[in-house]
Amino acid sequence: MDSDNFDEESTGVSETTPLHVNTSNQTRTLHADALITTLTSSAPRVLSSTTIDSTITATTFASSSNTLNHVPSTNGLDDPCGDSTSRLQQEVDHVRKQAIKSRIKTTTTLSILLLSLTLCFLTLMQYLMSTFRVLHNPGENDTSISSEEMHNRGIDLPTGPKHKSDKELFDEFGRYIIEDYDALPPFSDFLPGVAGIYGKPLWSFYVNRGQGIASFGVESKDSPIMEFFSANNAYQNTPLLGFRTFYKGHRGSGWGGPNSFIVEPFSSLRTNFRRESAGGQGSEKEIYPARTMYIGANDIQIREIDRKNKIETNVSFFVLPEEDFGAFVKRTTVSNLGEKKLYLSILDGLPRIQPVGGKLDALLKSMGRTLEGFMGVYEADGNTMPFYRLSTEAGDGAAVVIEEAGNFAISYIENHVERLLPIVYDTSTVFGEDTTLMRPLGLEEKTVKEIIDGPQYGAAKTSSAFSAVDDVSIFPGQSITVTTFYGRASKITDVPVIARRIAQGGFVEYKLLRARELVQQITAGVETSTKNKLFDAHVRQMYLDNSLRGGIPIILGEVDDRSRLESADGDERIKVYHLFSRIHGDLERDYNNFVLSPTYFSQGPGNFRDVAQNRRNDVVINPRNGSFNVKMFLSRIKLDGYNPLSVEAVVFTIDDKNECECLAVMAVGAADGHRKQQESLTEILCNGAFRPGQLARMIEEQAVFLFISLQEFIDNVAASSYVSPMAVSKDGFWADHWTYVVDLLFSFVHMFPDQEEHL
Repeated sequence: MDSDNFDEESTGVSETTPLHVNTSNQTRTLHADALITTLTSSAPRVLSSTTIDSTITATTFASSSNTLNHVPSTNGLDDPCGDSTSRLQQEVDHVRKQAIKSRIKTTTTLSILLLSLTLCFLTLMQYLMSTFRVLHNPGENDTSISSEEMHNRGIDLPTGPKHKSDKELFDEFGRYIIEDYDALPPFSDFLPGVAGIYGKPLWSFYVNRGQGIASFGVESKDSPIMEFFSANNAYQNTPLLGFRTFYKGHRGSGWGGPNSFIVEPFSSLRTNFRRESAGGQGSEKEIYPARTMYIGANDIQIREIDRKNKIETNVSFFVLPEEDFGAFVKRTTVSNLGEKKLYLSILDGLPRIQPVGGKLDALLKSMGRTLEGFMGVYEADGNTMPFYRLSTEAGDGAAVVIEEAGNFAISYIENHVERLLPIVYDTSTVFGEDTTLMRPLGLEEKTVKEIIDGPQYGAAKTSSAFSAVDDVSIFPGQSITVTTFYGRASKITDVPVIARRIAQGGFVEYKLLRARELVQQITAGVETSTKNKLFDAHVRQMYLDNSLRGGIPIILGEVDDRSRLESADGDERIKVYHLFSRIHGDLERDYNNFVLSPTYFSQGPGNFRDVAQNRRNDVVINPRNGSFNVKMFLSRIKLDGYNPLSVEAVVFTIDDKNECECLAVMAVGAADGHRKQQESLTEILCNGAFRPGQLARMIEEQAVFLFISLQEFIDNVAASSYVSPMAVSKDGFWADHWTYVVDLLFSFVHMFPDQEEHL
């Protein structure tokens, strides 16, 4: 018997006296007793099929050997082992039967187990498929009880965070929805400040407090219209110093009657910090209005539903695009949700607006009271076009600088644009002696008409800018929209011109549409369409945010068919210029002094590392850029190996005066009557470095009339110009600058491997 198939140690068999069987050639020793004891033991044991087969084979072989080779013993008696051999054969047969039975039992058990697993899998699949059908067809075979019905039956529903579907996360315009926004932990963000190539942008920041907008202005925080505050102060100040709206009204009983009221939508005094259910009962339902914020890529909207007074208020904000003046637009829509006519007077706007007059940010925070002595409100046309500016710049120098530019506020009711609304600029007429600006004491004591008709004082004090609507009636289910433009004009005589421009039918609706389209056009290259709308929106927003840091490249100098096909490396007339870039200053990174140029082709300076790292894929997305970025950033390495901290947009220069004169003649004509404009334009082109936006502004200031489009003129100027990079060393640089430069090299070689040695 083979020891590999059966041994004493593996079976726990002790040594016994061996049974000797004589064969013709050898004596075989079989541990018969041990074998029988092992195979017939009643103790439960687990034997593999291999062990059983080997045991049976070995035993059979031994039995047959004893039978075939049996010989008489030397004493003439029969072999005493004969009976033992027969008994061994019986035991072997018994073991064989038991092994067969064991195999049958094992096979049956495995079959039952496999069948059970199959049934479990089918049950699980049926459950998943039914869940999928319910999610995608909620109305199909729906026998569940609604939450309202459960409430009526006295069944309490568990409360807690719920996962929102894509449909609940975004509205029909793709804007992110935040319910009870002002009761959530505070956060801050900004609108991108994109007004198009031929627009003059404003910067703006918002928080989830009050009416959202925390500050906005022109170019930098030194030129605010609404004062810049860091995030910690903005969270506190916005509900009081930000946009405010007051309603004074009734529903047919007259002022002072049982249905009269004064209410401020979006007031922090009625913020639902306890997050009571919108379907609350009794006083809770009346105290806490439902508030929602809609955040778009280039606009923001807030909504309040006041159940007690049955009024819905929607407020939208966006930066005015594609105009030769910059403005921040507010649209306030008031809807009557009641069953009776609503009689309403409205004050809507800013309790504090800042004037124009030099660099104001530090002065407002350290010498605000002294600065008020320079402030004044000048009326461009009655009380409908107030003009806010300092009398002179508040500088302590030998020269006195008279301030001519100013901020303005122009308002009207949509569908009634022919009549501008009066602006209340005297803060005390609205709030009276309440300097905290908590309660509109003036409005409580007087009607809006009395406030409008009364005297206002705007000298030597911080003024307000409230649009005033006197006694309008809104039928059930109807609404009115008050639209107000806050912006800056170079001189007071420009304000009536701006007013005529914005008071055109459909103007504001079209501009809001264009504001949204501009961002869609910028992010069209990374448009993603998956089942996860949140992921799709994240891709667009990330691309937009990083583009604002690195700039969005455009091609200038396309003057003929050849130039329209070549890259910046293939035609020296082609110039690459980046738009909309700026340092990433915001309410939480208040140490960054952002600049957003209020010109056409707007852009601003940025940190070397921020700009470089966000242009690493420029050449991949826009191959016509060629080696522009590689050359520009490598050219900024100084002899000592250091780089500047801040980089600015490239500038154009034309050294050849004859070239300047040719460009001027092409732009304004060769007639003698245009000689003065030719000379003015030649002087502009040959008087040093310039950028496209600066060139457009100087043409506007010099009142140069072009015979060709501004875009065609700038393309011809760019084709004839030399490009020079600009940078400022300032405070040092980050150690990872070189890493991003190498990345720029790799991106270029990836796109143009044949140009590696040439570069």
